[in-house]
Amino acid sequence: MLSCKQVATIASDYLDKSTPLKWQIRLHLLMCANCRRFVRHMKITRELSKQMVLNKTADDVDTIWNKVQQQIKQDSQSD
Repeated sequence: MLSCKQVATIASDYLDKSTPLKWQIRLHLLMCANCRRFVRHMKITRELSKQMVLNKTADDVDTIWNKVQQQIKQDSQSD
């Protein structure tokens, strides 16, 4: 089974669906709440980043960080 360090290293590839270790990562995520949280937060950060690039927003770092935190809180409350 993959370790948490290995999952963190290839989490981006997992989200891009470009890793042959997809099933091993899924198995690890079923058993590891910390890695599930890490991957979920990474996904939120990536989605918000894409939205900001597409919308060409010129927010400062504090505004961006606040948006990420708000999205993470909303996602955590829906679980």
